[in-house]
Amino acid sequence: MKDIADPALLPVVPTESTRCCGNRGWMVGVTLVAVGAAIYFAGVASEARRSAETTAEGSISSGLADWQNLPIANATAAVSSEKFSLATGPVSDQADGLFVLDHNSGLLQCSVMYPRVGRFAATFTVNVADALGTDGKGGTYIMATGQADFPRSSSNPVGRSVIYVLDTSTGTYACYGVPFNAQAMNANRPQQGLLVLIGQGTANPVIDRDDLR
Repeated sequence: MKDIADPALLPVVPTESTRCCGNRGWMVGVTLVAVGAAIYFAGVASEARRSAETTAEGSISSGLADWQNLPIANATAAVSSEKFSLATGPVSDQADGLFVLDHNSGLLQCSVMYPRVGRFAATFTVNVADALGTDGKGGTYIMATGQADFPRSSSNPVGRSVIYVLDTSTGTYACYGVPFNAQAMNANRPQQGLLVLIGQGTANPVIDRDDLR
């Protein structure tokens, strides 16, 4: 029987240095795990950002491509009230015409601002009652602008815009042109004149059946 005092039979009691090293090893392991997790999640976040940026860039490029395939809308406007109608339309590459129709008098006026001097320097007028047959008694009108590319050598007006006026009580309409001189504008020379009647018609035409045969 062995002596119980034999050191080989005594229980092993951790020393202070052994406990310290064990704690350090545990802490090192936890730190390595934490660092690895941080690196992993940082990589995931970075990949998510790159994916989002790629998707956003693709959406923007796709959106721009879609816009490029759309037709171009001209920046013209028209509005009517009980007493006045107003519309805008380009008369040259540099200037718009402002069309104002007085429903009471039938006076249609086109004013053009010269960009270089910053003021209205061209005025063209006409009384639409003459073409629409309202006899100066006033009418109920609506108005809109359009565009026509008249030949420079033509006797027709050379302005880019035409103006359409409709008498809503009779359905009669007329189209006017603007005899605008772009060279006079470039020289800052004022100009005035009459709007030119181009054509007229009615929204309630009488159908001639003999012409249809």
